[in-house]
Amino acid sequence: MPPEQAFVFEAIEMSPTEILARWTMPKGYYLYRDKSSVQVADASGVELGAPQWPPGVDHTDEHFGTVVVYYNQVELPIALKRPDGQAQTIQLLGEYQGCKENGICYPVMQHTVTVDLEAASAEQLAEAAKSFVAAPVPAAEAASGGLADNALRTQPPKATAIGILAALLFALLGGIILNLMPCVLPVLSFKVVGLAQSGESLAKARSHALWYTAGVLTSFAAIGLLVIALRATGQALGWGFQLQQPAFVAILVYVLLAVGLSLSGVFTIGASLAGAGQGLASRSGPAGDFFTGVLACVVASPCTAPFMGPALAFAFASSSIVALLVFLALGLGLALPFLLIGFVPALASRLPKPGAWMETLKQVLAYPMYLTGVWLVWVLGKQRGVDAIGLVLFGAVILALALWSMERGRWKGGIASRVMAVILLLASLVPVWMITRIEPPSKTLDASETAIAYSAEKLAALRAEGRTVFVNMTADWCVTCKANEKSVLGTDRFEDALKRSSAVYMKGDWTNVDPEITAFLQQHGAVGVPLYVVFHGNEGNGTVLPTVLTEGVVEAALGAPSP
Repeated sequence: MPPEQAFVFEAIEMSPTEILARWTMPKGYYLYRDKSSVQVADASGVELGAPQWPPGVDHTDEHFGTVVVYYNQVELPIALKRPDGQAQTIQLLGEYQGCKENGICYPVMQHTVTVDLEAASAEQLAEAAKSFVAAPVPAAEAASGGLADNALRTQPPKATAIGILAALLFALLGGIILNLMPCVLPVLSFKVVGLAQSGESLAKARSHALWYTAGVLTSFAAIGLLVIALRATGQALGWGFQLQQPAFVAILVYVLLAVGLSLSGVFTIGASLAGAGQGLASRSGPAGDFFTGVLACVVASPCTAPFMGPALAFAFASSSIVALLVFLALGLGLALPFLLIGFVPALASRLPKPGAWMETLKQVLAYPMYLTGVWLVWVLGKQRGVDAIGLVLFGAVILALALWSMERGRWKGGIASRVMAVILLLASLVPVWMITRIEPPSKTLDASETAIAYSAEKLAALRAEGRTVFVNMTADWCVTCKANEKSVLGTDRFEDALKRSSAVYMKGDWTNVDPEITAFLQQHGAVGVPLYVVFHGNEGNGTVLPTVLTEGVVEAALGAPSP
């Protein structure tokens, strides 16, 4: 159930000097007292008094201890201290968190409501001032036992030296492994080919490596800062969240097409985006190296490597400084192979000697770019339907024409060709804008699949029946997800394991933004997909499986070893 339906917050005036806040929940949902608060959200000058919480229900949580919760509905009277007696309108911000029994726990929610206050007489204001008790420290900053348990869900983990070092090490290892992913390997390959082709001095090689690393680190820092900024607004995010935006996917298709055309020799980016397959000495300066690093970061978005999960989970729940350090460590790992080639002469000397084969290899490397673009077009179709596919392909043709016109103007020196190229480049953005106006199609699962669509209510019902449930949180843009589904979850052996354990296979699609799935990810300490959790009835909070699956791991988790 969406958060706005599961927890309805409203407020009304009870008297000129008192309001009543109210939360309403469906049956089976409960609200945390110590994670709920109300505050004035404008500059009206109104001050809220101490909230008068009614008695709640003690609830014992496996992970968070004993907390006070409310079921069905809770009303909260709050006294007001007004600057004067004139009638006015105030904005109130409710911040709260709750869960569904035997189901998901929602991230902290916020909702703003408007309350009209009648005029108050001097006597009413004076009487209210006598009994007014100022509100205590906000719930998020209090130190009660119940809150300490609840706060574990959203507050950063303790930043111990060991914890930070472990997260940084995992991020570094995850970044190194990213280089082997199909998203990134072609970018690293043509960068190494360019270095071998140039035959430059060690100083030049170091310059290329440093500028490439700067591009990677700058990009990861930008993503980290964006995550920190959005997290500060209360938004729940995960790794790859940008790929949930169709406009970003469409732009990424354009970028991959441009790089592919450059590698194919249709046009020369020169000192622009990549300088990708050209001789680094003559055609790619620092800007080319820098933006190739940016490109490596961008195309790494759909991939999740081993060790990345724990590091990113730590980052998304840590302080801003620690989170930024983890993102930078991930970027350093991604840049490390090329950095070592530039700074270690023994490695550089092992690169193949320049020759005509370099040009052939450069052109061959264009095809992984094209194939990745085709895959992203398919992802876009999953997000916004066949109309989005048509629009992005139309925009890609316009982009190709713009790049051809740009190259033609570069050789002939004609101003008309360059002006036309700029016009066409701008025109190629129109289909991207049109894609953002398309509503996402309704979610459906392939009829051939044995899975049922994820639902917190259905999961809770199955667990209450004592059933074993295998939950797969996936996305069409997630390369690791698709690899696991092809090699493990789509096999006859997996289906046999489900039958032997009488398990239900439940699948959640995070291709588009889905608050319910985001809440499930957060509940299990995940910052993105894939996430695999096996539940055995109501026992515990489920077993989280590794990011990269094997048939043996899945069978063991289901309790269905091979016969």
